[in-house]
Amino acid sequence: MEHQNLPKVVLLACGSFNPITNMHLRMFELARDYLEDTGQYNVVKGIISPVGDGYQKKGLIEARHRVEMAQLATENSGWITVDSWESLQPEWTETCKVVRHHYEELVEEEHNTGVKSAKKRRLEKKYIDSSAHPKKKDGPQLMLLCGADVLESFGVPNLWKLEDIDEIVGRYGMVCITRSGNDPHKFIHQSDVLWKHRKNIHTVHEWVTNEISATHVRRALRRGQSVRYLLPDIVLSYIQEHNLYSAESEQKNADVILAPLQRYTDASSKAYLSRCQRSAAHQRVIFTYTSLRKGRVINMPASFSGTWDMISNVNFEGYMIALGISSNLRKIALKLKQRKVIEQQGDLFIIKTLSTFRNYTISFKVDCEFQEFTKGLDNRHVKSLVVWQDNKLVCEQLGEKKNRGWAHWIEDDKLHLELYCEGEVCKQVFKKSANE
Repeated sequence: MEHQNLPKVVLLACGSFNPITNMHLRMFELARDYLEDTGQYNVVKGIISPVGDGYQKKGLIEARHRVEMAQLATENSGWITVDSWESLQPEWTETCKVVRHHYEELVEEEHNTGVKSAKKRRLEKKYIDSSAHPKKKDGPQLMLLCGADVLESFGVPNLWKLEDIDEIVGRYGMVCITRSGNDPHKFIHQSDVLWKHRKNIHTVHEWVTNEISATHVRRALRRGQSVRYLLPDIVLSYIQEHNLYSAESEQKNADVILAPLQRYTDASSKAYLSRCQRSAAHQRVIFTYTSLRKGRVINMPASFSGTWDMISNVNFEGYMIALGISSNLRKIALKLKQRKVIEQQGDLFIIKTLSTFRNYTISFKVDCEFQEFTKGLDNRHVKSLVVWQDNKLVCEQLGEKKNRGWAHWIEDDKLHLELYCEGEVCKQVFKKSANE
């Protein structure tokens, strides 16, 4: 065929695959069609690499099951394979190291099939020395395959190392499949490192809308609902045979901090975090003891986790005026219906505010101060601290604007948010998404 003489490309997808779905497999087909349609690449292989148990994500079942399900799903594929190396590592392995491992495997494989050792060394040196133009015409090329949500996650503090993002995108390249509600071009524009390597990022639009989500599949499974045609039948049979994805399994790692967030906290931050935890624990003991002496019953705050859709938004314009947001932007913002996607693991939170215009992600640990850049909002640097006040999450944001902050709480199965700045208070209410 005509593309046989083109540079060979191997697509690598890293992730939980909890469980693998038809959309995971569809991503490979979309990426291969796109790259080969450019007339510049010959896609020869796809690799699925399930993350290890050390990632400690909420609801993540054992890696042996996730690997087996992926192998079953791909057993009839002529080009997509499953690799268990990452899943077998004793600790969580950064995606950048996984990409390096598979690239080295590709180079070694090519060497063993006839590439001279000296040529191989020259190719490797050329590849490593050239970060601005990493693509080679002679050797195999590895690209990371992902959804647009991965690009968005690059902006979450302490989830990725900047040098890892630079290496993955700059030296290897990415193929990004779009999903509803995500705009990869906006993420690229907002990130200096992604913009620097934008020519190495291939964005593929899925015109046949497909919103299959492993999270939604797990929810349906634990509720006894059908998930047929969302994942391969053979995978569904395996899930049923081993009784996977129950209400109990979904609570696994619920109170554990995600591995990247643990690892990417530097030594000084860890020491400060430890002091925060000891102080917070001490304060809670005193509060509980005092409350019990007064005869009050203390209820633990409800879980904030889930997808929440806005149903009311009072005085949002007054709040934006206090922030100094322009009239034109205020007019746009007032027409938007926001959505909150919250992931809570104990005192660790990741909160995404989504709209058709702009998205904003914040991650924090309760009782521990952090630096925040309100990118996409009013673009200011603030020093933030979130604490529990009874059943409320209360944040103080110290910076140019006075008396700035917010409070989140759950009441009558609804998520409430108060935003305040310089005397203006905006009150927003959200309800759980119908798909929850």
